[in-house]
Amino acid sequence: MKTKKKREQWILILLAAAWGLVCLFPLWVLFSGTFSLDTNNLTRTFFPNSLTNGIAKCKEALVTVEIAASTVHTLIYTSFTVAGILVISSLAAYEFTFYHFPLKRLLFGLLMASMMLPQVLYIIPLYRLVFAMKLADTFAGISFPMMVSALSVFVMMQFLEDLPLSFIESARIDGAGHFQIYGRIVLPLMRNGILTTVVLMFMKIWGQYLWPALVTGQKLKPISVTISNMLNPNFWIDPRTKIAAMLIAMIPPMTIYLTFQRYVIEGITMSGVKG
Repeated sequence: MKTKKKREQWILILLAAAWGLVCLFPLWVLFSGTFSLDTNNLTRTFFPNSLTNGIAKCKEALVTVEIAASTVHTLIYTSFTVAGILVISSLAAYEFTFYHFPLKRLLFGLLMASMMLPQVLYIIPLYRLVFAMKLADTFAGISFPMMVSALSVFVMMQFLEDLPLSFIESARIDGAGHFQIYGRIVLPLMRNGILTTVVLMFMKIWGQYLWPALVTGQKLKPISVTISNMLNPNFWIDPRTKIAAMLIAMIPPMTIYLTFQRYVIEGITMSGVKG
């Protein structure tokens, strides 16, 4: 039995290692292509061989392709949007979990059903609304429409289901108000759910292309739009500079995910088991 278990463990380790290599291979290709000599063929470069050339390409990408400005702009509206999602979703999860009100099941069903609606169905009226409010090409115009997330509400509710209702009732007896209970009891117990939501929403919003491309013009430069313009055949630039720009664009979401990946896995696992 012990030998069989060891074999199974080794098989699982080998499978995990193989899958890890498959996932990391595109990143390695980008890194090798950036930090290699210009004389090397990009399609045959699998190992970095020039640190100085890679740094030069990164500097060129930051200035020529305006990746630095795009990164700052994207970081601002992404952070603003995630903050709004946390406030709205945590309050919604709090209400749906602990309170009974008319049409609660219907509203929750509509909220969950909204996850199945593709963005193209409502993007035109949303676009007209933002322009009518004169919020085009502003951080608010990008962020406000993306602050409602049914997935975030669902994830946070999974972390509240284990909280006994007696905690809420005891706090009410002690004289705590509605928002005091939310701030002092509910929010601290949703820490893992909040961190999970931050990571998932940060990665989603960072890579958004359609909405930022529609609502921005000359002032703001979303990084997804900048990368897309850079890949346009009419926009010529050194291929290694393009790769360097892509590599730089990956750093913020990758940093967030690697820092909080444990909470993401835990959050997704809990959502799958309880849902």
